[in-house]
Amino acid sequence: MNVLSREAHVWWIDPESVHDPDTLQSCRKLLDHDERGKLERFMHASDRHHYMVAHTLLRQTLSRYADIAPANWRFVHGAHGRPEISPDLGTRLRFNLTHTPGLCVCIVTLDDDCGIDAEKLRQRCNPLGVARRMFSESEYDALTHHEGRNFLEYFYKHWTLREAYVKARGIGISFPTRQLCFTTHGEKVSVEFDDTVDDCNKNWHFQLIRPNSTHIVALALRNNSDQRKHVVVSEWSLCVNGDRF
Repeated sequence: MNVLSREAHVWWIDPESVHDPDTLQSCRKLLDHDERGKLERFMHASDRHHYMVAHTLLRQTLSRYADIAPANWRFVHGAHGRPEISPDLGTRLRFNLTHTPGLCVCIVTLDDDCGIDAEKLRQRCNPLGVARRMFSESEYDALTHHEGRNFLEYFYKHWTLREAYVKARGIGISFPTRQLCFTTHGEKVSVEFDDTVDDCNKNWHFQLIRPNSTHIVALALRNNSDQRKHVVVSEWSLCVNGDRF
């Protein structure tokens, strides 16, 4: 766990790579009562599958950094629903989890607020309307000058960065995200905050990750020291009885 004092680790997996029935049964056994209840409320089998793989990924990843079995992790939720590790487990680990069709991703840090969001590059209903409500004026104007793949890339980069930020702060998407203005150059990201927002660029490290050609991942990591943490990105293979599959 000491390595997390200077690094933040991002782990990802393609949920479709997990399909063996015995493996899926083992994944389900790791979930707690609340997780299994939520799992059963999903109407579509694909949503249940993504949820189960994502939460197995989280539990097994956390167990890399603490002497706690994957099935023994317990979680609590903040005012806006952000999950955290139960304080009675006595660990300083922080995490965030996201999943979207074709990808599950989690970030693990020590002490620092963190948020992560992933989206598949695909058409969605009225993206300009969403951008009008959620993006800054300059970002919206820039989006209108893109077409095709470039339009999707721009939209999802700036959408996931907002999601990652509000998840890191645990404040929910009701936060007025039009008061943020992101600028991206490849994976490098900078942000300007409106004067009405009690925050500033130096408080955060933002990063875009491309695990494959069809997905965009954004992370937000709070800077709590003069030395910024290095972000390490790795593909994860789930385990059954200690063995990878």
